Amino acid sequence: MSGLSKLSIIVYSGTEDKLIPVGVIAQGAAALGYEVQIFVTGWALLRFLKKSAQPTWPKEFESMVPALAKGMQANRVPSWVDMLKEAKSMGAKVYACSMMASVMGLKKEDFDPSLVDDVVGVATFLQEAEGGQMLFI
Repeated sequence: MSGLSKLSIIVYSGTEDKLIPVGVIAQGAAALGYEVQIFVTGWALLRFLKKSAQPTWPKEFESMVPALAKGMQANRVPSWVDMLKEAKSMGAKVYACSMMASVMGLKKEDFDPSLVDDVVGVATFLQEAEGGQMLFI
């Protein structure tokens, strides 16, 4: 498989303004036949738990959230979670960072199994990502 057909996304921020593009890009790439893998680390881990943290937005976007939500609903845009699940149904893989999970006191069983495939270290992720495109969101 050529590097142009492999996409790896590192997700650090757990805010909705970052997670929505993760869902859109992962779903679009998977639909195009890309090999997609997502490495979730930092505060984003809290949105991938069975007991997920509440959605948050950066302060500068909070006033725009109602209009965005209305526009997404009017256009039948699925949530980032649903887009990610759709990407996974097309073969995308989602990995939680083992080091950050450990630092935060999280175990594999704390993660939502419909979102997270495994808890792995950065070396494993980088080996999987080798030769492809990488995004940091």
